[in-house]
Amino acid sequence: MSSEITEQYLKEDEEFWRLQANAHVPDWHLAILKERMARYASEDKTKWTTLEEFEKEIAEFRNSLNVKKD
Repeated sequence: MSSEITEQYLKEDEEFWRLQANAHVPDWHLAILKERMARYASEDKTKWTTLEEFEKEIAEFRNSLNVKKD
């Protein structure tokens, strides 16, 4: 996953939860979100699976279930 896309996602996600904070989201929940955001920000994004790779894996798995026997 591109780090630019990741950064954009994290910023959008953070903004969403800041708006939700004004809607009485519990402090413990915001603390969990902040911890996750910090963890993902420090992750090696080159090891992440792209959406295309994930979709291919799912298709391969589904095809393996549809094996026809003679």
